[in-house]
Amino acid sequence: MLKQLLICAALITFAAGAANAQQKEAILQRLEVPGAAFDIIIAMPRPQGVTFDLSGSPDALLVHLVGGELALAFDNPEKMLKALDSLRRPIGAFHVDGPALGSRIPVALYLVPTGE
Repeated sequence: MLKQLLICAALITFAAGAANAQQKEAILQRLEVPGAAFDIIIAMPRPQGVTFDLSGSPDALLVHLVGGELALAFDNPEKMLKALDSLRRPIGAFHVDGPALGSRIPVALYLVPTGE
């Protein structure tokens, strides 16, 4: 009985890890705050975007956003490093209800200096 319980626990752990290994491609939207020295960046899944499967080796030009559900892919290392510097510290991450019943959309918020 204990052996079966351990096998079930291992399978559940493996399945949960595999589900978390997939991240949706993110799209960034900038909101300018009038009179402030910062802008707000909103990261949300791109509609019909790709899903990154991270079960193999991770891509070197991929930035994982907070929450583990969103990622940004880059074709240029300089662009990636600039974005990584701005997206280092999120101010929050949450889910909103999607249009489909039971669907939840991950959202992350960042503050960046104006013009960056």
